[in-house]
Amino acid sequence: MSSLTRLFSAAGGGVGTLGTNGLAGWAAGDGAWPWVTTVLSVSVAAGYCAIAINWFFQSKLSRHAESRAALARLRNISILCAAFAFVLYSRGDNPWYLWRAYDAALLVLAVHAWTFVIRTRGLGLVSERLKQFEELERSATKYREIAELLPHMVWTATYDGRVDFSNQRWHEYAGYDCTWLEALHPDDWEHAWALWNEALASHEPVSIEARLRKADGPRETYRTFIIRATPIARGDALKWLGACADVEDQKQLAAEKEMQARQKTFFLNALSHDIRAPLHNVLLNAHLLKTSVTDEADAESVQMIVENALAAGDLVTKLLDFAKVGAQDHNEIERVSLGALLQQVVRRFGPVAEQKRLYLRMADPDVDAFVLSDRQKLERIISNLVDNAIKYTGRGGVTLDLIVRDGEASIEVRDTGVGVSPEHVPHLFDEFYQVNNYERDRSKGFGMGLAICRSLARHIGGDVRLERTGSDGSCFAVVVRDQQQHQQREQIGADRGGRPRRADGDQQAAEASGLCRV
Repeated sequence: MSSLTRLFSAAGGGVGTLGTNGLAGWAAGDGAWPWVTTVLSVSVAAGYCAIAINWFFQSKLSRHAESRAALARLRNISILCAAFAFVLYSRGDNPWYLWRAYDAALLVLAVHAWTFVIRTRGLGLVSERLKQFEELERSATKYREIAELLPHMVWTATYDGRVDFSNQRWHEYAGYDCTWLEALHPDDWEHAWALWNEALASHEPVSIEARLRKADGPRETYRTFIIRATPIARGDALKWLGACADVEDQKQLAAEKEMQARQKTFFLNALSHDIRAPLHNVLLNAHLLKTSVTDEADAESVQMIVENALAAGDLVTKLLDFAKVGAQDHNEIERVSLGALLQQVVRRFGPVAEQKRLYLRMADPDVDAFVLSDRQKLERIISNLVDNAIKYTGRGGVTLDLIVRDGEASIEVRDTGVGVSPEHVPHLFDEFYQVNNYERDRSKGFGMGLAICRSLARHIGGDVRLERTGSDGSCFAVVVRDQQQHQQREQIGADRGGRPRRADGDQQAAEASGLCRV
């Protein structure tokens, strides 16, 4: 006999057993009770299904608290229903009061289930989810239409990383049956997949450099790409928009430039040796000749040979130094104490300043800052500026000041010299440009010092500029940036998915960028 048949017969059988008198007779004999039991059972089952659907979507949306609550309700309902079924259907005939207790329990379960459904919006969550998907699909369609007009390779992916669209540019490169995930070079596959899975888990933009296979050609050809992907969220729904930029030509160009730089450095080193060797021989022989000549005219001629040989040597040194600036593509990065560096420069040029009765000092010897940079190049920049300041200062002296502000260090070289006329300021950093040296007096230099300073400073991510000048002297500033910070800024500029660093005050900004006041 089926359960429903047994339910009806058990409910009706209570009439003959207890009669029709009083409340007990009414509760046992009313023929509507089987239908009440059926309706309550269906209500509990419907509530159970609604909670199950709610649990499914909550788990898909990663709403863990709501998902656990729904699962707990499902577990409670299942346990109670199993207990009721065991009690009622394990025995043959049940008294009427047991069926009425069963009806009351069903009513409590129905209220329990539908209260939860109403509080959590139940099936309304399904409608909301479908609307989000529809809106996301409309956005994806719009993006696809735009993507087909772009000259770059563009693709989209679902929330779990499955590529569902690639534009025509990609198909022309890799074919119609291949996504960028399937075109990865075997050696790049593991690294690229790790970054991609990490981005899928964190919902953060990602940038991957990898080699991708090209479809045409008799053999497999790979080119290097920068693959960038950005999540697009609509409510709780998520899609990925990505692009592949071919950087193979840029990498080859960078490799060629590096090779040319190495070759140029080797050539300049060899040229320096080959030119200086005969000049040294000329100077040596001129000095030997100077010790042996007795005629005053001959001695003057020998002295002229010595002076010209020295001038030629200085000119060669300056030219080679300027040429090497463009060839030095590699910086020897180390942690540099700017305060100690300035003190070293003061000790080095102190005797030179004393000979001219000038002072050379630091504005505040206790100030220090640390930066990751090329110490040798920094020292050359500051030394050139101090040398120029001493050379063009007749009285007073030169002051070095270290300033740390907004995560950036600045070294000022201030003198009390003659200053620079306004008409010369625009050309001050040009090669071979000299102020007030129309006779080309070699003792005043060759006009390359400031050009070398600016080139070296920019090579390490900084700059040299004229802050102010006038009749009371000039002030040159060397901007020193941390190399690690400089590289991160360039990376952020290339990748819009990057986030700016948050700084709380000058001190924290300096510490975050590698600059620390002491």
